[in-house]
Amino acid sequence: MKLSFNFAHTHTNRAIHHLGLAFALLLFCLNSHASAQATPPPPANKPARVRTQLDGFELSAKAGKSANQIAGASRDLGTPKLFAPNSGKAYTTNPEFHWAAAELGAKVTFRLTTTEGQVVYETATTADHLRYPGDAPGLSPGGTYRWTIVPENDVLGGAPTPVAFTIVNGADREAILADLKTAKDASSIAAVFVKHRVWYDSVQAYTDLISRVPDNSDARAARGQLYDQLPVTKSLADADWRMVH
Repeated sequence: MKLSFNFAHTHTNRAIHHLGLAFALLLFCLNSHASAQATPPPPANKPARVRTQLDGFELSAKAGKSANQIAGASRDLGTPKLFAPNSGKAYTTNPEFHWAAAELGAKVTFRLTTTEGQVVYETATTADHLRYPGDAPGLSPGGTYRWTIVPENDVLGGAPTPVAFTIVNGADREAILADLKTAKDASSIAAVFVKHRVWYDSVQAYTDLISRVPDNSDARAARGQLYDQLPVTKSLADADWRMVH
């Protein structure tokens, strides 16, 4: 009888011990689950707005002035804005041009000329941008051109002063091409254009990235930093940074 009692007592102690371990494990799991729910994962780092001056995008003597300024005086407030340097660079021979008309959707004529004023290409549009068509007269590396927007209704201020751009050639073009060959993705390609200060291609590369992934914070931050370089595009920089999250 004593042996049976000892055996039963030992068995009971073991059962209690195992039950205690199971209860402790259950409490640990519940506490861990509660802690996981109470402590959300840290948010992704938000890109910090960087206002760094990147010299080289504006090549004209008007650096730092708006594209719609003449001799330091602002033109009429209704004049369209050309979102580009007074004198900039492009790598592609089919650059994209961006502007803001006095009224959204207003009909304007896009006009591209030689530096002497000879019209190379023009077309009417109600859009706020235009990529130079492949079937238009070709633009040559090394060539310098001017472009502007002529409003159909010029009561509000008329056309802004044309801005110039040069399509890079020679050693500059070869250097860009060499860097593009080693670029691994679209972001790297955009960085190459920024490195070489080709405004039109830099803007377009980031714009293409954003059009594919609108919530791409890195691309918006990079384009915002680019837009910060010119007085005429600072409002666009602010708009991009409002979308960074």
